[in-house]
Amino acid sequence: MASLIRSHMARLWKSPVFLLALVIMFPYGMGLCNSAIGDFASGVASAGLWGQPLCGFSLLMGIVLAAVCSLFFGAEYADGTIRNKLIAGCGRAGIYLATLGAGLLAALTLYGVCLLAWTPRLGWMLQNFPAPEPGKLAMCLAGTLLLLAGQCSLCVMLCMLVQRRSVLAVVLLLLMAALFFASLQIQDAWETATGGGMQLMIDEAGQQQWVFHEPGQAGKLTAFLYDALPGCQAYRYMELEATPAMLCYSAGLAVVTTA
Repeated sequence: MASLIRSHMARLWKSPVFLLALVIMFPYGMGLCNSAIGDFASGVASAGLWGQPLCGFSLLMGIVLAAVCSLFFGAEYADGTIRNKLIAGCGRAGIYLATLGAGLLAALTLYGVCLLAWTPRLGWMLQNFPAPEPGKLAMCLAGTLLLLAGQCSLCVMLCMLVQRRSVLAVVLLLLMAALFFASLQIQDAWETATGGGMQLMIDEAGQQQWVFHEPGQAGKLTAFLYDALPGCQAYRYMELEATPAMLCYSAGLAVVTTA
């Protein structure tokens, strides 16, 4: 299996799609860092400032993995690579796990480039940004890695099931886009249900007045999706708001899709 992973990685470094993804990660990482610095300059003094550059990769992760996996691993059937591996005596499980391992290494490489993009500003950030709680930061970083593993496992599973590369690319990109937009809707529903405070209302006479609303509770389905959907997890990791349930859902996705 190790030789199969090395073969994948050797070809991956020659792939224009992967090289383009690496190039995109650099300005994206810089943008996350600049966003955090801009928030700090505007008066935000939250420890969550560290969450944007450290965990922000997870926000774009699904789309990037969908493109890389579908256009690179999706060519395995079209090029006859899987057939040749089977003829050479490689087992199906070994082929699958090698593909998954190469996908995870590719995702970690992209994540590393995203982090390296803003390392020149790390010294300034350490001096000015408030220090985050080590426990929260560690859980959010672990959650980001598990989220990466879960989405990569989902992409690899579809790559091994769908034989047509054109169909695979469309399916993966639409799936990741649908998950992202569903996350936005669930996050809005959660904030609407649980958020309290003043709200501007218009009464029957057409007069505007401010009404105070007590914080409420979201429904069970909304709470579950708020913990499970990738986009919701990504936003919460960027704010250093992780829960054990979120990590379990990401790990469960990786286990189920691989099994």
